[in-house]
Amino acid sequence: MVCASLMVPLTAFAAGKQGYIVTPDACYAPEKVEGEAVFLKAAGVCNGKPGRAFVQTDREMLKVFAEGKFWKEVPVEQMHVSDVSESLAKADQLTGTLTVPQNLAEEEMRAAAGKLNTYYRSEEFQGRVKAETERIRSEVLGNSFARFYPDSMAGDGRGRLADSERVYLFISSSMPLQTVRNYAASVARLHDPKVIMVTRGFVDGMTRIQPTIDFVSSVLKDDPSCRLSETECRMRQVSLVVDPLLFSRYGIDRVPAVVYVRGIKSIDAAQSEGDMKNTNVTGSYTVFGDASLEYVLEMIGRESGVSSLKELVARKD
Repeated sequence: MVCASLMVPLTAFAAGKQGYIVTPDACYAPEKVEGEAVFLKAAGVCNGKPGRAFVQTDREMLKVFAEGKFWKEVPVEQMHVSDVSESLAKADQLTGTLTVPQNLAEEEMRAAAGKLNTYYRSEEFQGRVKAETERIRSEVLGNSFARFYPDSMAGDGRGRLADSERVYLFISSSMPLQTVRNYAASVARLHDPKVIMVTRGFVDGMTRIQPTIDFVSSVLKDDPSCRLSETECRMRQVSLVVDPLLFSRYGIDRVPAVVYVRGIKSIDAAQSEGDMKNTNVTGSYTVFGDASLEYVLEMIGRESGVSSLKELVARKD
């Protein structure tokens, strides 16, 4: 099972190749790289044991400064997939030597957690949370609430989807870039984290992450002419995940496609919602074809009778 969220740090696209260097202590982490020098700063408790740190540079050698003091010049070793494979192999070996004691109360805890989860998602509890939120807002903040939180005054909850609802927008790097960027702009305008863009896999396979990073940055950059190698670029606030299980679960054999799902209940929120052993749903609606996201959501809302979709589109920025 592969399910990965792509979070693109704005400073991760500086010029140069990614590699690693040895450090005088495992507690040091790179603060910045300037020309032929790398400056380290303690990020934990130093114990005198050498460490390694990742850097991004075109240099083959770097002069290492720890807390402003020169240590020595070291080579920059390039990262390879084999390095990751070796680390995973060592982790597997270590796993075989560890013994986790049995939790004697596991069944009782599982039953209690299930009962608590059911109550948390119930209309009764969610209604009480909403009522208490309104009471605190009224009694504590009063008329000041609108001044400090103006976005919250645009209607009841601004038409956000419920915790049990999702809108999946299935895309691919094979689609025209401008088309994908238009969809990303539409998702950003809705301002709802439960509207998610989904790709089937990594661009050019899992052995090379850079093509996927380049594709995601091209999609999410607010200004397409901004060069991440030269400056920080403003990114659209959009959830984008790599999850082939979602493609399989909803039978997505062509893109773009929009799927609205309701009644979602997951055993483990950290696992893919495309895994049918982990997540149950009440129903779903699928629309294939290149049409605006707002139009598709309005159409699904009319056919399904779901009011939250109508409110979501009506209250976009």
